[in-house]
This record gives sequence, C-alpha cells and structure tokens, in this order.
Amino acid sequence: MKKILLVAFILVLLIGGFFIYIKVTPPLVIGTIFKGQDHHTVAIAIGNKGIGDLEVTSVKVNNHADPNEIKIQVSNALVGFAGTIDENSVAASHIQYFNIEDISIPKGTIPEELLKKLDEGSAIEKDTIYGLTVNHHEDIHNVHIKYRYLGILFNETVVLD
Repeated sequence: MKKILLVAFILVLLIGGFFIYIKVTPPLVIGTIFKGQDHHTVAIAIGNKGIGDLEVTSVKVNNHADPNEIKIQVSNALVGFAGTIDENSVAASHIQYFNIEDISIPKGTIPEELLKKLDEGSAIEKDTIYGLTVNHHEDIHNVHIKYRYLGILFNETVVLD
C-alpha cells in the first residue's frame, strides 16, 4: 500500500512540475512588429518554441475589443510579411492568409532564428514564417492573444506603444 501511495505521490509531483514549467515558460514567441501608417493594422511575427503545435484561439485589441479582421500570414523567410490583410495586394501575392481557427503554429518556428539565417544568408524557401495580422477601425495600442498549447490556455499581450 505504501508503494502505491509513493508512486501516486511521485506521479502527482511530476505532472504538477511539468504543468508549472509549461506555465512559467510559455511557447509563443513574438518577433518583429509591423504597424501600418494609419495605426489601424498591425502584423506581428509569431513563432513557437515549444514541443508541440499551438493554436491561436482568439485575438482582441486595446481594451479587449473585437478587431475588424484577423488573419495569420504564412510565408517564407525570403519573402517576408505584408503589412496588410488585403490578399489582392501586390505585396501579398506570395503570402497565404488563414483564419486563426484554420491553422496551428508548429514547433520550432522561432522568428529570431529565422532572422539570423537571413543575416547569414542561409535562409531558404522552406523556412516558413508566421505572422498575426490584425485590422481595427481605431488605432491599435495593444493586442491580446489567447492560445492553446498542450491543452492549456495561455494569454499574451503585445504592447505597441
């Protein structure tokens, strides 16, 4: 009986420790931030330093208002991002746009590492980058990102001012 209790106690400690570690070191990585000239559109390079995929579940702006439009841009490091959600623009011709519920951010997509590859000249077309693009009818001062990782919900706030 003591062995069962000891094993159960150790198992609870391991699971609790893993949960605390995940909460203390969230996987979402924020990279370069592009603001439109009118301050109504923002493109934020995002990545995932975790061990599994993460899914953006909701995005709010300023005082938790719903933005007019939210998209995730998927491009390669050589092309970069567009500072717009207009999928018909010339700048967006080599970029794919997805609704947040239609795509997850895979592990190992850290924006800083891709920037280093670009600086070194070792970036290739297979280096996929992800950008969260938000459009709102007012100036955007901060973006609140909710996402799910390993079944755990996280909140991240990106302050733009």
